[in-house]
Order: sequence, then structure tokens, then C-alpha cells
Amino acid sequence: MSTGIKLELGRIITLLNLINNPHTRFSVIHIAGTNGKGSVSAYIDHILLKAGFKTGRFNSPHLLEPRDSIRINGIPTGNEDFRELLKFISTRNTVNASSFELLTASAFWWFAKQNIEIAVVEVGLGGRLDATNVFNSPPPLVSVITSIGMDHAELLGNSIQEIAREKIGIVKKGGHVVIAPQNEVGAIDTLNRCIAEMECSRVTWVKPAKWDKLRSSGWATLCLDDNQKYNRKLFQLSRDVSASAEPSLNFFVPLKGDIQLENVATAIAAIDQLRKLEQGAFKRISNGHIIDGIASTQWPGRLQYVDISHLVSNRKRRILVDGAHNLPAAISLRNFVDQELDKTKQRHAHFIFASKKGKDVAAIMKALVRNGDTILPLKFSEVDGMPWVHSCDPSEISAYAVKSGILEIKAVDNLNHALQSALELQEQRGGLIVLCGSLYLVADLLRLVQTAS
Repeated sequence: MSTGIKLELGRIITLLNLINNPHTRFSVIHIAGTNGKGSVSAYIDHILLKAGFKTGRFNSPHLLEPRDSIRINGIPTGNEDFRELLKFISTRNTVNASSFELLTASAFWWFAKQNIEIAVVEVGLGGRLDATNVFNSPPPLVSVITSIGMDHAELLGNSIQEIAREKIGIVKKGGHVVIAPQNEVGAIDTLNRCIAEMECSRVTWVKPAKWDKLRSSGWATLCLDDNQKYNRKLFQLSRDVSASAEPSLNFFVPLKGDIQLENVATAIAAIDQLRKLEQGAFKRISNGHIIDGIASTQWPGRLQYVDISHLVSNRKRRILVDGAHNLPAAISLRNFVDQELDKTKQRHAHFIFASKKGKDVAAIMKALVRNGDTILPLKFSEVDGMPWVHSCDPSEISAYAVKSGILEIKAVDNLNHALQSALELQEQRGGLIVLCGSLYLVADLLRLVQTAS
């Protein structure tokens, strides 16, 4: 088994062929992008479940255990099933497939064995050469591109244009595409060109939902407008299509942060494309299913408040956690932190921070930390099933922080020490405790909480 990252499709195609191409036996919504893939996939999955479909979902990376990546009807694969599944696929691995390729093949084989109707599949890395990009015949019912930013430049390219081309590489000729709101002009231009080259038959450029200020916190509204879903001819004329005022949806968004206005709108656009396909089964998805599905969505580790009372004291204690593993995600997190501080008239945040090696830690620090905030750098633990993932050393994080002008740095030995130290800072100075920088660090905390409670 190969443990490095080598982006190519030959091994996974051969491996899938050895297990009778299970990926050809169910329908697919395929999702690529830099940020928001997980949230969008979770929304879509929950909507489909409310509409009565049997679903599979494949997300990466996993949060707590590798088996979390493979879900049937929203439920992670059981321990025994997962062990048997990996054993079955591994015995057929005659191509030195990587651990991610084995996991991907396992997911698709399990989906076919469980007779799912539709899978929601998140790309692992990039898109064009990702192990999930094997849905050619039949092609995905809908391909979704979430927000694109600079990340994994060493593998995907050193410009936003190169990265966008890799992401849009999941789209098939004549396919149906949903494009989430994009902040980078270079990404928009590249996506435009690629969509035209692929002669996509239906394209939706998503407009974010809006918070419903007439209702309590968490309620949003979104216009559903057929003019935003235009054919190839219209697309060649104009990308900027205005929306009408009706019809509209009002719904509760359980996931936190303004970024969810983009993510939830993207998921709804994908569902709206799905139910307009000629395949009759998906026409039954109603606005009620969309509303109920969104309201039931859970996606741990993203702008989530976690109760750590069992770890530190008998008093009620909770901290904010978020992956925030790249610059766009750090900007979104900082916006949310500022909103939370404003609510409580607080000034400072205390960041328990870890990062994967290779990330642009300096840029993340500049976006995340303000004068008076504190950084508590540490390492996350080894990641099960992902031997190529390594944590940045805390001394490196501290050096990046100093270069970024951050002077409030507190050394800690481990996660428990970091939590205690952050609580002491909070008692002395007030403020909000935020654990962030990597989902692997978030997973370390969630495992600690599970064990303690």
C-alpha cells in the first residue's frame, strides 16, 4: 500500500475494475472546492433523506475515525463492517493503491452492496486527478464546485487559476454544474472558460441566502429563480442573471456563521437541479423536504461550541472550535469570532492552534489574530489511516506568529495544558477561547471530551 499523495487515476480505475466497478451502480452528486464541501454535502444528504431516498455519503478527511468517512443514510459504517470492508478491498489491491484510494474503493463498493439510490461524494484533494473522479459512465447527476481559494499549492498549482482548473476537472462534457459564490476573480474566469469548453448543459451560479431579520437568529431566506439555471446558449451570452423576487424559501440554518449562507444556498441549488432532471424519482423532492433537511443537518467541528466541563471543572464551560485550515476559512472564522465578541462586549480571543505541515501559517495568523489576542500553539496527534499527514511543530507556529506581529504567545505541553491555560487567560482577561487550525486538532478535543464524559 502506498502512503504518499500521488494524484493520478490509473490505480483507482484498475482497483475498481477488479471489484466489478461498483461506482457505476448508483447515482452521484460530486462535490469539489476548497472550503464548504463538507457542509454542502451534509445539507444535500439530509435533504435527500427527508425526501425518502437511501443515500451514501463519502467525506474526507474523517473526523474521529476513518469509518466516519463512509455513511449510509447519514450513519457511519459500523466498526465490524468497516474492518471487513477494508480487508475485502485490501486483498484485491494488486496495484499498490494508496490508503485514500483503498478507502474510496471501499466506500463505492459498500454503497453498491447496500443498494443505495444516490451518493453524495466529496473530493479528497483537487478534483481532476482525485481518486473520486471516476464517474464517467454514468456521469454525476450534478457536479458542485464550492468556494475556491489558495490551498495545497504544492500539488494543485501556484495560482488560483491552476487550482480552479483542477477543481472543475470533475465536470463531465455536457454535465450539470452548480458553482458556489466565488471571491477570486481568477477562479471565476477559469470556471467560466472550463464550463464553456465542456459545453455544460445546465449551470447555476449561486447567490447566497440572506438572514431573515424579521425572525429569530438562524433563520434565512433564499429566492428560487429559474433564470439562474440557464442553458448553454444563455451562459455564453451572460453570467450575470438577475433573480426575481419569487418564489422563496424560509428555513432554519443550524450550522453557525455567515459562510453558511453560501453553503446552504449551494446545496439548495444542487437539489433544485436534481429535481428538474428528467429522472422522475427526484421530482418528488419538495420545498418542505429542503426546509426539513436543512434544519436536521449536523456537521461537527465547524463553528461549533463544545462543552469541556468534564475536562476542566464542574462549572459549565464551552469553547468554540473550527477547522479553519486555510486563509479563506480563517477569514470566515475571524468574522464569526468578532460577531461573538461584540455580542458579549468582550475584546480578546485566545486561540489554541495547530496546523498541518505545508499550510500557509503566516497568512492564517494574520487573518485570525488581533492585538491583545493570545496564541497557544501545539501539535495534533497522529492521524489514523493518513500517515502522510504531519503536524507543524509548535515552535514553527510561534515563529510564524512572531513574524506576523503577534506577541502574546503562550507555550503549552499538550491539549489538556492548553485548555487549562486558556481558561486561566479567560478568567484574567475575559474573552473567547477558540480551538482551530486543523480538523485533526478538533478531533483530538472531541475524543478527549468523549472519554471524559
